[in-house]
Amino acid sequence: MKKALFAAIVSITIASLAACGTTSTNDSKQTATSGSSSTQESTQSQQSSPSDGQVSEGTRKYRGFTLDNVLHSPTQGDIHFNLYVPDSYDGSKPYALFVTLPGYQGLHFQGVGVNLETEEFGFTAQQYNKNMIIAAPQLDDWNDTSTKQTIELTEHLLNTYNIDANKVYSEGYSGGGETMSRVMGMRPELFTAYLQCASQFDGDINVLAETRTPIRLVVGAHDEYYGDRPSRETYDRLHALYSNQGLSDAQIDRILILDVKPDSYFSSQDISNQHGQGGHLFANDPDIMGWLFRQ
Repeated sequence: MKKALFAAIVSITIASLAACGTTSTNDSKQTATSGSSSTQESTQSQQSSPSDGQVSEGTRKYRGFTLDNVLHSPTQGDIHFNLYVPDSYDGSKPYALFVTLPGYQGLHFQGVGVNLETEEFGFTAQQYNKNMIIAAPQLDDWNDTSTKQTIELTEHLLNTYNIDANKVYSEGYSGGGETMSRVMGMRPELFTAYLQCASQFDGDINVLAETRTPIRLVVGAHDEYYGDRPSRETYDRLHALYSNQGLSDAQIDRILILDVKPDSYFSSQDISNQHGQGGHLFANDPDIMGWLFRQ
């Protein structure tokens, strides 16, 4: 009986020691793996479990922008954005804010920072106001999801930085214009003015008309993707709403501009594709960009 009991105790002890050895080995492997992972660079700062509403700051830079910051929204999910904050910003005085949304080629799944590589709005804007923070979000569509993400990101920036509420500007090119127009149809009061380039207005113009937020619709007369008809129709509808509000034509002209560029505007600069290359021209046109930041 005693021999049997002793044998059982020995067996249990050996099994326990073997198990401990296995655990120790696995722990060592896990530690080694974790150590290896921690040496890998990421486009975002390493936060294993970020809290909702916090931002994981990017680590890569491109022409002054910090790439692929992520706002972790409790309601809208992860919102990816590139951000330019002037070196002079220290929070002691309010700065302007500019939010620019890219076309299809600049969405997040196309690659981090590709919107800044293919569009120049975020860079030419700096020429008009040195004291301006610039956000270049990279979302995943141009529907309600991206619309709500743009609104949440804008509100986050307004709450995080010392921003002059009278100098908050927005711009959308192509598909980005569709998204930003939806934003303007939901929360136009967030912005001082809106520039829409080579796109169409998909938002609620009745909501926009209530705030009378200045808007400029810029498009080529023969834009290959949209044509100029959607912009003309939006202009006519908004003009009618403002007329019904009792505004004079002169008053309407100060807050609503239809800017259809003739073929000569493009051909004079050896550009044949009005939509695909229009973004380059519009971003570098001082009349167009100057209008936005004068509002």
